[in-house]
Amino acid sequence: MSRSAKVTPVTLRRSRLNRPGAPVAMVTPFVVLFALFFLLPLGYSVYTSFKSPLTGQLSGLANYRFLLHDTEYWQGLQRVVYFGVVQVTVMIVAAMALALFLDSPYCRGKRFFATVYFLPYAIPGVIAAIMWGFLFTPQLDSLLGLPRDFGLMNTTVDPLGSKLVLYAIMFIVTWEFTGYNMTIYLTSLSSIPAEILSAARIDGASEWQIARRIKIPLLRRTITFTLVLSIIGTLQLFNEPSVVSQITAIPIGYTPNLLIYTTAFSYGNIPLAAAMSVVLAIITILGSLAFFRIVRSREKERPSRRARRSVLAAAQSPGRIGAGVDVPEGSGVR
Repeated sequence: MSRSAKVTPVTLRRSRLNRPGAPVAMVTPFVVLFALFFLLPLGYSVYTSFKSPLTGQLSGLANYRFLLHDTEYWQGLQRVVYFGVVQVTVMIVAAMALALFLDSPYCRGKRFFATVYFLPYAIPGVIAAIMWGFLFTPQLDSLLGLPRDFGLMNTTVDPLGSKLVLYAIMFIVTWEFTGYNMTIYLTSLSSIPAEILSAARIDGASEWQIARRIKIPLLRRTITFTLVLSIIGTLQLFNEPSVVSQITAIPIGYTPNLLIYTTAFSYGNIPLAAAMSVVLAIITILGSLAFFRIVRSREKERPSRRARRSVLAAAQSPGRIGAGVDVPEGSGVR
């Protein structure tokens, strides 16, 4: 470097990043924390899952063979899968509707309503479950007796009864996380160039057409991200059923995580609980990867469908030639 050259902060930063050990130094903190708080606990859980709960010695796949025939575990897994199909669908649709409304020109006080909708996520899940658990108690909430008072039902509505408790938990989780997903969608919507939306409005597109044909397609990757997080969160469902189980009677295996906790800390069977955790982790990983694969395959099929539609449009439109190539008007090409 010549004496006349200035050493700016950007130049100094680039010179530091070009040092041989700079990449290793930047990655090392993450690798150390990832190994301490993820890889080591995971490895210990796998090792513990091969132990005998009676002798503490290695017993091979005995815990996994027992788990294979544990109907309570698999019934709990089926329950959370059904929970995810219903609850995640309702939550994502509600979050998307709120985000589109707040991003539309019809909304006034966008920041106020965005904050209000996000507030339930700021409440810890345990506190939210306790609050709604009391509100869903028929003895404490007189509104639950209105259907009986109007002659619509013979008894008071009991959301914490055996038939409705799963839907009560769905309601609690949806109330907690709809605002969180709405915030993610709203942030992504704000990154859409205003020129695209203005051009669509000039062409006469309604707000519903803009949302359906421009905004939602541009949010496809964000929606996929939130769906994957929701799938993982559903399979790890624990706080809400654990709190509700203190108010109403639900099985100890109502969800896989609740059964794992009970097996480990109530029954003291740590090896079997570790085996349950390992199987649940494998199912979560495979489920997330399968969902990603389905989404990727559909994204690859979408351009081919668009190409076929372009070819058909080119064959039917006199203003186009070739394989869907637009020809400007007045160019003299027919």
